[in-house]
Amino acid sequence: MSTATILPKQRLIFIDLLRGLAAIWMIETHLVNSFLNDRYHSGWIFSTVSISNGFVAVCFIFCAGAGFWIAASRKVEEYKKFAPPLWLYLKRLGFILAAAYWAHFPEFSFWRIIHSTPEQVLSILQCDVLHCIVYSSLIALILVLVLPRKTPLVWVFGLLALCIFFATPLIWRLEIFQIMPVFPGTLFARQSVSPFPLFPWGGYFFAGAAVTGLFMQTANQKQFAKRLAVVGLISPIIIFIIKDLPFQYPGWQDWWFASPGHALFRTSGIIAVFGLLYLTEDYFRRFQRISDLLLLCGRESLFIYLLQGMLIYGTVANVGIKHFLPTIVTPFEIVILTAAIVAVCYSLAHIWHHYKEVNPARARRTLFMLSILFLVVFFLVPAK
Repeated sequence: MSTATILPKQRLIFIDLLRGLAAIWMIETHLVNSFLNDRYHSGWIFSTVSISNGFVAVCFIFCAGAGFWIAASRKVEEYKKFAPPLWLYLKRLGFILAAAYWAHFPEFSFWRIIHSTPEQVLSILQCDVLHCIVYSSLIALILVLVLPRKTPLVWVFGLLALCIFFATPLIWRLEIFQIMPVFPGTLFARQSVSPFPLFPWGGYFFAGAAVTGLFMQTANQKQFAKRLAVVGLISPIIIFIIKDLPFQYPGWQDWWFASPGHALFRTSGIIAVFGLLYLTEDYFRRFQRISDLLLLCGRESLFIYLLQGMLIYGTVANVGIKHFLPTIVTPFEIVILTAAIVAVCYSLAHIWHHYKEVNPARARRTLFMLSILFLVVFFLVPAK
């Protein structure tokens, strides 16, 4: 990592654009999954939308890996010296992890949660997108801290991504809770238990770190981006064609969930978008409003992720749209809902972003006081 070429911040705008696209795409995906009437769940249009929606979480996790590489390449010496930036980063990861588990709480009471049923415990501890990002970040951080400075981490991360992808069918075949307790078992349990377990989803994080590292180290980023776009566009077609060859990879047999081929299919698609966004970044700037919307959504993707979850699904602290709206929604109504929720999320994200820009210290205190309020209420609510 010490050999990484550090790019000016303005040259990394395309990653924020990619993250912003994922944030808006995520809202559409959640609405389709939650509300679209079953009679529309057929035909080539729905199949295309369904396949494309499968790239949303991949994109989020890939961008998290990209963000890790960018930050770590600039602060690797401070991290290795256990300087304040390391503790600030760990504090941020801790906050994200706490928010991730809070989103799964069945009750807004510590005393009720400690009496949860085994099924509720499994639900609380399941590995979702944010959990996957945090635990993958911790693994990557440990590698940065313990490996020698001259270690080519970009290749270590790339190899780790491939190992995760190809080990996934073998891991999924295991009865994981016969080998280890519920935690950390939920981090490795197949997708019927955890929606985004580290196998294969952690692989996308390390793929994002590796691709970004290679991109930052190359002397000709434009040429590299073109190659990424070409390879990323051709590879999914080839992979999709050869998936029906008479060859059976050992382990869990479900190409759409556990296959290394499917993981590479998705990774290739995101790599193509990564390269294309870099090449078309100047084009996006011509459309100022669209560009500003995507950039803000990208920079406040965590805020939008949590907010849209609260609006659509609800939490122990609020009731979501899903509580009121039956699953009889048409595609046109999905478009209307998506536009409405994007508008609300963008507006509130803009307020929060401006607040942090104008007074970052006060914004941190606000988060701290809200966390204290949450903990006070969480422990005060009785068991009955």
